[in-house]
Amino acid sequence: MSAVLAAAVVLTAALALGLVLLLRTGLLRRRTTASAYFAAAVACAVAAGLWFPGGPAGPGAPARPVAGGPLLGSLGLGARQVPVLVVPNRPGYNLVAVGADGASAGTGRDRLVKGERRPGSTLTWVPVELPAGPARVWVSAGGALAPLAVDTGRAGGGGPRADVRGADGPECASAAAGAVVGGSPGPLAGCPADRLTDADAAALRETVGFLAGRGARSLALAEDGSPRGRAAAAEVRAAAARAGVSVGRPDSTRRPLVVTAGWAGAEGAVRDVEAGRTTAEGTYLAPWLFTAPLLSPGAGQLVPLRYAPNGPAAVEYLTALGARLPGEPPTASGYEAWRLARGTSGPAPARLYATAVLYVPGSGGSGGHHHEGTTSWLPSGMIVPVANLGTA
Repeated sequence: MSAVLAAAVVLTAALALGLVLLLRTGLLRRRTTASAYFAAAVACAVAAGLWFPGGPAGPGAPARPVAGGPLLGSLGLGARQVPVLVVPNRPGYNLVAVGADGASAGTGRDRLVKGERRPGSTLTWVPVELPAGPARVWVSAGGALAPLAVDTGRAGGGGPRADVRGADGPECASAAAGAVVGGSPGPLAGCPADRLTDADAAALRETVGFLAGRGARSLALAEDGSPRGRAAAAEVRAAAARAGVSVGRPDSTRRPLVVTAGWAGAEGAVRDVEAGRTTAEGTYLAPWLFTAPLLSPGAGQLVPLRYAPNGPAAVEYLTALGARLPGEPPTASGYEAWRLARGTSGPAPARLYATAVLYVPGSGGSGGHHHEGTTSWLPSGMIVPVANLGTA
């Protein structure tokens, strides 16, 4: 074992031990019983290398831009290079995501719109109407201004197009970025929230079965009105009915909370648990909610995944994303799009993972800031497998 690796193992063990002590003494506040999973699994997590303090970063393989396809570029703004994502890069409504706080964007120097942070992301998001064909998007950040060349293709051409309006737009853009980073820059035909995949439906059924097997007789459900959200809620209710488990709305009743909403609804749900506005005996997130901004609040999050977050393919995705979109956390939808672009996606058994973030008083906690140079599923946190889920 090299000296660097030995030091990393020692540091990991020390941090893990500190987490256990904080949990036992009550200094690390948790509002659910899910923290018990972490204390029991810390030793296994250290041995398996499931600690993610920063994450890898390295060179990516840029895909050649395609007219009418999502564009992931970079602009020199002041003394730094700032990543810029344009989705779907088609005539009409687009989302421009900028890797800098307080950014603005528009089609002219004097037509800039101030951006805002959106749930599930650390980028600054700006809605911009783009014309057909070649154009320029002007981006302002940190007192500097620069243009990004775009080509949205022909008006009315390119077949079906993704609609990035509404709360699920950033998740759709994240999937587009994953496809581009994976080498597939073609037009974006749809968004993850447009439909519930068979794999995610099965994971939700398996999660309900896991809860029923542990003796849960009722659960709370946080849902939304997207096509995926409606289908996911129906799957949860049907599985619960078969298992004799009642389903209600999130409230002060102590019971498991299952979240099938998109990023916006999920952020509200986990924040409510963290603040004590909702009582939850574990917060069970749908697979598409696996992203650091939704895992960081103290809500006892658990999520079913069909891949190992520290597996070779996942690490390769982290490396590629960090090279092209530094500072933005990886996402489940981005990873799935990356795997599809590379032809590496496929069926696999689901495992339930628990997450926890080590909070150091005075550190400011986890926020929506841009941490350049690191890409991690959960900075300063742990992702621990706690159960295998059966076939549903």
